Amino acid sequence: MKSSRDYKVQTPPKMYQQVITQLVEYIESEQLPEGSKIHTERDLSELLGVSRPSIREGIRGLKLLGYLDSRQGEGTFVSNPPPFLIPSELSKQRLDRVSLQNYYEVFIMCSKQIVTLSLSLDLSNKELNESTSIIKHTDDFWSDFRNWIEHIAIHLNNPFFLSLWKNNYDVLEEHDYFSTLKLNLQFNVFLECYLERNEPRLNELFQKLSELDSINS
Repeated sequence: MKSSRDYKVQTPPKMYQQVITQLVEYIESEQLPEGSKIHTERDLSELLGVSRPSIREGIRGLKLLGYLDSRQGEGTFVSNPPPFLIPSELSKQRLDRVSLQNYYEVFIMCSKQIVTLSLSLDLSNKELNESTSIIKHTDDFWSDFRNWIEHIAIHLNNPFFLSLWKNNYDVLEEHDYFSTLKLNLQFNVFLECYLERNEPRLNELFQKLSELDSINS
């Protein structure tokens, strides 16, 4: 059982994410080990000076990330998620390739899920074209891919995938991971399949992305 953790949620501008950060910092400052029961929503609201709805939303986010676990009739307890779900202050350390592969797998998984959720909104062809026409193309695959995913993700009513996706992207970019991949795909192929709503082909393309590291190893 771990009694301390060296990873933190980066403080973003949105309120629910700020509350997530406050909750994580509280758990760490109290040095609560895995399995420890945390205070009730009311007590946490008074302790942290945050409204109960915000506390509830923050707890929900940490449950999705695997940081907390609720047991019916018992309360909410500290859990121990895989470290790549909540990146630490990674600029101060170097990760080995196996760890970076974990980040990359989650990055691709989230990218695919964001695209799937976007297509499930059932936007008209005109709306799809308008939503992607403002994306700037750089002729660099990963830059264009990042801009595309980030752009369509902000229109989803699911900020957790975007938050998790961005955390993993930042880790990979910090460690210059993308430059190590042998890429033979064009970004425009992804965009065309997206605009055509060709999900089977998109699944094939994402599968190719997920296999890039094994090709390069």
